Amino acid sequence: MLEDDVASFIAGNVMMIAATRDGALRAHVGRGCGAYFDADTGELVLLVSSSQWPDFFANARKGGPIAMTVCQPDNYRALQIKGTIAGVDVATEVQSAKASDYRDRMLAIMDRLGVSRLQLSTVFSNVDLAAIRFWPVDLFIQTPGPEAGERVQRSQS
Repeated sequence: MLEDDVASFIAGNVMMIAATRDGALRAHVGRGCGAYFDADTGELVLLVSSSQWPDFFANARKGGPIAMTVCQPDNYRALQIKGTIAGVDVATEVQSAKASDYRDRMLAIMDRLGVSRLQLSTVFSNVDLAAIRFWPVDLFIQTPGPEAGERVQRSQS
């Protein structure tokens, strides 16, 4: 279960990249086009183009490991969430709308930071959008600095 602050951070204005691995343990990466925490299932849902990131998607299998890193582009505050894939589905219309909203928000934010739409033209795609659901099992600070790589400790309640 993710605490509200982490769930809000992931669903906020963050860039995201995730990795799966193949049978030879080689990492395959894909860039997310939105993510959110589903409080009903306890799963994170990562929205990603299956055709833009085919190797990443091909290795996204139920029961397989996944690591997702999210980073605020204006201050580099970043977290990495590791987990186990619970399922992979074609995105619903609601999820596709979330991905379009995410893409529009991030393009506007990146434009304010000096990164043009042309530079990002190959970054965000919601073509052949898939929803990868995973159970978060570990959380790490990835913000550059002395705490980078540290496991986030949460109190048990």
